[in-house]
Amino acid sequence: MVRLARQSLKVTMIAVQPSILLMKYAFIGLIIGTVLIAGCATDVDKDAKEVQKQQQEKNPEVGMTKAQIIAMYGKTDNIQTGSDGETWIYHLNMGEAFIPFNFGYRPKMRMITFDQDGKVARWSYSK
Repeated sequence: MVRLARQSLKVTMIAVQPSILLMKYAFIGLIIGTVLIAGCATDVDKDAKEVQKQQQEKNPEVGMTKAQIIAMYGKTDNIQTGSDGETWIYHLNMGEAFIPFNFGYRPKMRMITFDQDGKVARWSYSK
């Protein structure tokens, strides 16, 4: 009886050891993976984002072309055409509208009106 108990104990120990070994390797792999992912998450485009932010803070000037405005602010999907020319509307803080319980949201827009020649005639900015 004692011999049978020892044999079943050995069988149980042999079955448990690979499971523990597998868990150790999985844990080590998880730690290494986390370190690698965290190391790759650095902000490489920080300078590019700062340049873009500085350009967006610049105000347009009367007489600028559409190409110059696109270079400063990018393309917009909100273009209104009238008899005096086109008006481009840029929504500057649209992402804040989707923050839950943001009851103080006020839309910020930049409106640029072009004349018939495609140059800036006037612009406005709402804060």
